[in-house]
Amino acid sequence: MADTALPLVEPDLVGIWRKNVWWFGFRWPFSFVLFSWVTVASTLAPEFHLDRYLLTMLAGFFGLVIGAHYIDIAGSSDKYLPYFPKMNKSAIRAVGFLAVLLGVAIGVYMSLVYSTWFLVFVVMGGFFALFYPIEKPKWLHSYPGFGVAWGFMPVLASYYVQALRIDLVGIGLAVFLGITVVEMHHMAVLTNEKEYSNDVTKNSRLLLKIHRAAAYAIGLILLISRLI
Repeated sequence: MADTALPLVEPDLVGIWRKNVWWFGFRWPFSFVLFSWVTVASTLAPEFHLDRYLLTMLAGFFGLVIGAHYIDIAGSSDKYLPYFPKMNKSAIRAVGFLAVLLGVAIGVYMSLVYSTWFLVFVVMGGFFALFYPIEKPKWLHSYPGFGVAWGFMPVLASYYVQALRIDLVGIGLAVFLGITVVEMHHMAVLTNEKEYSNDVTKNSRLLLKIHRAAAYAIGLILLISRLI
């Protein structure tokens, strides 16, 4: 099948992202949105510690960006095989599992150094990273599950590790951003050209670009405000 004839099953399966499955697996456009919301939560906490922020980002990079995404690609190989016919499913899955374990290890280290209560977030984060992409249990692979796994929990964990407490501001921020990532996910679903009209997919892609730009800008501005 010609490259141009392939349907757009994911909004970031374009340009440089579809050149190599290992590169695509980082899902950079959406991973940077996740990093932006983690940055927002970290910088809006009552205290900001750069070392905790960097370790949080590193744990998320291995656990959620590499780990969960690679496991998802390996489990959805039929979906991605037309784009990456030479993909090694077993290797991708193995790297995904190892990345999740590395992210969990970083989280355990943070728990030992900063607060043992943070271990609760580490266990839940590891659970989501491993089981969300394989769609087990089924309730996890749903809009509410996505909102909790990719919005509420990472945001609340990032807030907690900075302040070492949970307050109404942190909970409110986690709820808001949990709902926000579900909206982003739904816009991504609407970009599927096989199921929706051209007008729907065109408008959805535009809204996704605006959403990403807003997330990047807010996260960067708040981080700079904490560093200067």
